[in-house]
Amino acid sequence: MFRKLFFVVVLFCFFSFSVFVMGQRPPAPPSPDMEEKPVTTGEANKPTTKKRIREGATFKNRRVFFRKTGNRTTAYSVDGNNRYVCLENLNLERILKSISERPDRGTWEIDGVFTEFNGENFILINRGVVSLTNYNNTLKK
Repeated sequence: MFRKLFFVVVLFCFFSFSVFVMGQRPPAPPSPDMEEKPVTTGEANKPTTKKRIREGATFKNRRVFFRKTGNRTTAYSVDGNNRYVCLENLNLERILKSISERPDRGTWEIDGVFTEFNGENFILINRGVVSLTNYNNTLKK
């Protein structure tokens, strides 16, 4: 009798803990090959990272994929931990044109600068190249 009760209590605790952990996870970012539903302007302007990055901080060789969110473009890190709204410039325009011409070019390596406005980070892309791992996988097909 005691063993059965102990087993039931352990199962209940495990189940409760797993429900709690699953409820704490942030929503998964869209995968590079998944269609994304349109996002309203209010959703597109929500803060995109938990920790603010200082104005002028630079980054190099960050692997991302891009999705349209309303009238803006968002860069999602490949590891799924961050997303950043992109500021429009010639480099972003060229990346989007390349993606529209060849949708199989999903993952990019970008260099750029972080900026802040109203407590939200944005990125200004200085350089973007198709990720070599993505390109090599396309050649093998």
